Amino acid sequence: MELVKGIEGSLNRYRILAMVVGVGLATLVFVGMPLQFFANNLVVVKIVGPIHGFFYIAYLASGFDLINKTKWKIWSIIPVVLAGLVPILAFVVENITTKKVRAEFNLDQTK
Repeated sequence: MELVKGIEGSLNRYRILAMVVGVGLATLVFVGMPLQFFANNLVVVKIVGPIHGFFYIAYLASGFDLINKTKWKIWSIIPVVLAGLVPILAFVVENITTKKVRAEFNLDQTK
């Protein structure tokens, strides 16, 4: 497929936000929630929760931008949506999406 203007930038934004959202959700689920339930400590949840929520919205916007630039069908956003809600899934979906975009648009992976 032809090179779409701005696709590399869109992919890079998506990748960065996927990592931030993945780390934030993993921190919430694997650190914050156990502290909340077993130690009655809400510090991590109160700090990381809103930050994760903000970045999740930005992540969804970057996912929509990437899908718009790639001209993929709208239902392609479903894995992106789920990736911000299921721990560790963001890393898997980001990897699959990156490989698919790079292969489909012949992006040089050595930059």
